[in-house]
Amino acid sequence: MNKFEKKSLFSAGRYAITRLLRQSIVVLMLMVVTNYAVAQSDHLVHGVVVDEHNLPVSNVSVQAKNAKNGTITNAQGEFRLEASSEDSLVFSLIGNQSQTLLVGNRSEFRVVLISNEAALLNDVVVVGYGTQKKSDLTGSVSIVNVEDMKKVSNSNMSTMLEGRVAGVNVTTDGEPGADPTVRIRGIGSFGDVSPLYVVDGVPVGTTIRDFSPNDIESMQVLKDASAAAIYGSRAANGVVIITTKHGLKNTKLKVNYAGYVGMDNVPKKISLLGTSDYQKINNLSRENAGLPLWSANDPTSSDYISPDSLNTDWQNATFVTGMRQDHALGLSGGGENSTYNISMDYYNQQGTFTGVGPKYNRYTLRMTNTTELGIFKFNVSGVYSHSDQNTLNTTNQVGSFFGSEPPMVLQILTMIPTMPVYDASTSSGYGSYNTTTQGEMYSLNMVGMNNMLKRSTIVDRMLLSGTGEVDFGKLFLLKNQGLKYKLNVSWDKTYAKDFNWVPTFDFTPFYTNTIAKLDQGYRNYTTALIENILTYTAQFGRHNLEVTAGQTYQNDNYNTLTGHGEGFAEPYKMELSNAESTTSSSYSSSHYISSLLGRLNYNFDEKYLLSATIRRDGSSRFSEANRFGYFPSVSVGWKINKEKFFRVDEHIISELKLRASYGVLGNENIGEYAYLQAVNRNYVYNFNNSVVFGGSEASVVDDNLKWESKKMTNIGLDMSLFDHQFDFTAEYYKSRSSDLLVGVNIPLSVGSLNSAPTVNAGTMDNSGLEFSATYRNHKHEFKYDISANASTVHNKVISLGNNGQPIYGAGSRTQEGQEVGRQFGYVYEGIFQTADEVSSAAFQSAGTGVGDIKFKDLNGDGTIDASDRTDLGSSLPHLSYGLSFMASYKNLDFSIMANGVGKFLVDDAIYRSLMHSDGGLNWSTDILNSWSTDNTSTNIPRVVYVDENGNGRDSDRPGWLQNGAYTKISTISIGYTVPTRKIFSSFRAYVTCQNVYTFSDLKDYNPDFSGGVWNPGYNYASYPTPRTFMIGVNFNLK
Repeated sequence: MNKFEKKSLFSAGRYAITRLLRQSIVVLMLMVVTNYAVAQSDHLVHGVVVDEHNLPVSNVSVQAKNAKNGTITNAQGEFRLEASSEDSLVFSLIGNQSQTLLVGNRSEFRVVLISNEAALLNDVVVVGYGTQKKSDLTGSVSIVNVEDMKKVSNSNMSTMLEGRVAGVNVTTDGEPGADPTVRIRGIGSFGDVSPLYVVDGVPVGTTIRDFSPNDIESMQVLKDASAAAIYGSRAANGVVIITTKHGLKNTKLKVNYAGYVGMDNVPKKISLLGTSDYQKINNLSRENAGLPLWSANDPTSSDYISPDSLNTDWQNATFVTGMRQDHALGLSGGGENSTYNISMDYYNQQGTFTGVGPKYNRYTLRMTNTTELGIFKFNVSGVYSHSDQNTLNTTNQVGSFFGSEPPMVLQILTMIPTMPVYDASTSSGYGSYNTTTQGEMYSLNMVGMNNMLKRSTIVDRMLLSGTGEVDFGKLFLLKNQGLKYKLNVSWDKTYAKDFNWVPTFDFTPFYTNTIAKLDQGYRNYTTALIENILTYTAQFGRHNLEVTAGQTYQNDNYNTLTGHGEGFAEPYKMELSNAESTTSSSYSSSHYISSLLGRLNYNFDEKYLLSATIRRDGSSRFSEANRFGYFPSVSVGWKINKEKFFRVDEHIISELKLRASYGVLGNENIGEYAYLQAVNRNYVYNFNNSVVFGGSEASVVDDNLKWESKKMTNIGLDMSLFDHQFDFTAEYYKSRSSDLLVGVNIPLSVGSLNSAPTVNAGTMDNSGLEFSATYRNHKHEFKYDISANASTVHNKVISLGNNGQPIYGAGSRTQEGQEVGRQFGYVYEGIFQTADEVSSAAFQSAGTGVGDIKFKDLNGDGTIDASDRTDLGSSLPHLSYGLSFMASYKNLDFSIMANGVGKFLVDDAIYRSLMHSDGGLNWSTDILNSWSTDNTSTNIPRVVYVDENGNGRDSDRPGWLQNGAYTKISTISIGYTVPTRKIFSSFRAYVTCQNVYTFSDLKDYNPDFSGGVWNPGYNYASYPTPRTFMIGVNFNLK
């Protein structure tokens, strides 16, 4: 078969599958049926509810399914209500397993309510393409307590994992609508390290901010190869599986509301110089440089700005109280054969920065229906979300016009206190500075910028999915066997509109824009998925078997159109058609992945467990020679407590399981067409003194690119004590990621414009330990849970290609034999105290003098240069942990949560900028302790207006690299559940504080920042995470 035939066959197959997908969704949506039961005559029923220790349980909701009456148990666990003989009673209490009992002819009931922890081992856990009992898991799967997570505000499902799962590190940016960074078991690639998210069986990519956290029913994190290999090439960074809420059979309409309002404030201020100290330090820096004072800072000049007349606190001027709110309404219920769930959610967050942004709005609507008709089961689901995000970022807006622009947060702090916020005498109405009397400092008025610039992204997303299932086991009346076929189809469409407006303005001669500019862009993402899954189960004596086989096909299409316009007349009408000149560009790409998968789960005598998985992926991102990859895994488990020789009472050791796994995961995130050679058109050549137009290679590419792979070993121990009151898990893992994509240097003689084409040349190891423990005491009226988790991670780069040459970042180095992105620079040896010390030391620069930093001459050549740089320490935290305590007494509940990381070195852009001696911008108050003839016992060098002495070099000078360890009290919440009234089956009100307090030595707003892969310890002025105070309610109507 030639290439043309293959392409034609591929296109025909895509068309056929797309047509089948559309038809399948239509058919599934037409198969929606809802039945309701008919209520019969009522009679009085009564009884008592006790727990597994035979103690009465109060405040249990007792609801007649098909009637409008209900009640709660009293302090003795007793209840009494009217119900029909055809009705069912539902007993429910937060933290316990709900029970449903048919009334029939009974008039008296004794109900044993089982707590969640006692039922944990029999809980069904959602794993890839199926479910398993928690007690039968052999892979590393963390089950997240969703109910506890919902007690705090989360605009994004990912933030709910912070501090709750061992081995999962979540770092957040405080800007409204920003996606958190989630890393599972460290950095396993030099590219994207985000996990795969799967919602109701549909892979939705590496971001889930378009979905409402209120819709979550359960969440699991797949961390090792055994658990995640079923997802093959997309599981190298772990998998997060989310199941959303569904209705219950034979249940009347239930109405639930959950909402809160809250206030956001920046939790701390950076200590900055006021006018008096600023002028003092600025004058000192000018004197040390041998330069005259700026007249605005000279008390003897008529231009002098008195501290009494102007002392701008830019943090007070820019940071304001932000507001956030969330309102979620849920409707659910079901009949004999069908269930439904409808949810609506509105989330709004106004940022803590004055001006037009940042802010974020999101509207979400979700509808789900499940219908069972004999051997058939159908489910249809639709999710629509609309979001509008206004971001805070001058880099993308004005940086292209004036050169590199640091983030707004950093510019706020470096603005000088002798510049006013507002000034009626300027054309813009905003304050500026005088370059003649104050110097050219390139200090931009951020309040003015954020009120004039507009940058927003509007996103509309629709996810439609459906499943059809046939139970052949019922059809053929199979005994102790089961056979099911399941068809999954989904269609995911995202439409985004980007808007970026820069009007004319005049902020000093440097920051002047005379031509208004508009950028508009439209992005369109479409993903279609079809899956066929066959599952066979069997029980033969003590043998339990489950076999799953499947086929999947996914098609992704991406299109973008961007336009740029310049020259708009006032009053502005911000449309590209009104621009004097315009340019435009477009791009489109397609991606296909076709897969076969299989899994075997075997259980012998409820003691010995075996699981084996294989997946074969074929991706259009690779050439035909490397298009397919194979990802196998195997795991085993041993329930030691089930052995006859294990004679410890089951009430003491309720579970003791040892498990181990090994497998291979893949990564195909290399972008589209990376293996294809691109050609530049209209390239100019000179032949015989004549200009000739032709083509040239745009870049050198490796047409042999292949999958990144990750081989992982995992060993775990699960233990449960004292009737499941205490659970403990310990795990050790080791992984090797190979064939990692990395740029490799090539000689210029190749003739390519890109000197480092991407090839499969990298290898990297990760290993670590994980521990989690939970103790529950629910035996008395005062109930409490204590949970803790901790994990370590150790990273090591084995190979980088480049003949072993390191890769350098901004103040970092990645070198074979060390972990990625270690801090790298000069070694600090102190401060020069005398001219003799300067003359006798190694040469640093022509401007080096007394009061400057003395760097160590590592190679002893008498000159401080790049060859004297060395490793300064780790940029990665090796330890992370989380803690939580939850308690309740009668109707009152309380919770507190904390998380943190151990020591690592941070190169902080904010503190570095505020301590830099070069230039006239503002400083940290720490600069007041800089070296001078009156202050020689310090480790802070003298300030010099022009830093020719190298004080600003990357180094290990005290305070330059900071300890990034922190412990954050993330949440404190107090709630009260109101005794049930006629219209409510439950009602809880609460007050919560988030981001309560952080114990950290880092001189920045956020210690939990997200650095890049090559510079993990570089904190580039992330938006401050606010402290939030909120009040909320959650109630269910009868």
